[in-house]
Amino acid sequence: MLIVDDDWLISNSLMSMDEWNERNIDVIGTAENGNEALYWMENEKIDIILTDIRMPHMDGIELTKYIYEHSPRIQIIIMSGYEEFSYAQNALKYNAKGYILKPIDTIELFEVIDKILKESVIPKQDLPSIEDKSSTYHERLVLSAKSYINANYMNPITLKDVSKRVHLTEHYFGQIFKSTTSESFIHFLTRVRLEKACQLLKNPNLKYYEISQQIGYNDPKYFTKMFQKMYDLTPKEYRKQVFYK
Repeated sequence: MLIVDDDWLISNSLMSMDEWNERNIDVIGTAENGNEALYWMENEKIDIILTDIRMPHMDGIELTKYIYEHSPRIQIIIMSGYEEFSYAQNALKYNAKGYILKPIDTIELFEVIDKILKESVIPKQDLPSIEDKSSTYHERLVLSAKSYINANYMNPITLKDVSKRVHLTEHYFGQIFKSTTSESFIHFLTRVRLEKACQLLKNPNLKYYEISQQIGYNDPKYFTKMFQKMYDLTPKEYRKQVFYK
């Protein structure tokens, strides 16, 4: 199960409830918006998503519609404030399994969860060993970081920011990230940004400084330096290759 809400206090509170263990539900992580949720879906098998309505970049309605069209086996539960009720009703036509008002009534929430478990065939997993649990925990921490980076690469992001999200020190999380992915946090962040730059460079109408800003670099010269270091080409040379090869 994945929890999607841009309020980390709500996400963490929901994630830490004992009722999930009682139902043998593995809450694999949290996402701040639909874009992050999609990244999780690409990298983990998810059976249930509990999502807020109003979120930046991709809201709960858009996420529910996407799942309805592309991954209909995933069960969706909607959370929202009272004033969003008519808005949330749109999600029901995309096969949302429940609508829970905030502040969350946990009894109501688990009534919906129990109904999903009763009606759905969600395979039970074998109990992992201690070593497997540790490995899976680290992998999910890293996946959480990657999903955040992929959804927010255009904004200032530091190791400190992401470490706080997963409640670890910078040094310890940096070690986990590198041991799990075989690359440093900053190298992954740079790679994501420059891969996005390559996509943007295919648009001849975008100026280099605009591309630099769109991938999170305020200094176009620094963008050029990092791009050349990664690809052994300047952005201008890369664009020429794309259009004149």
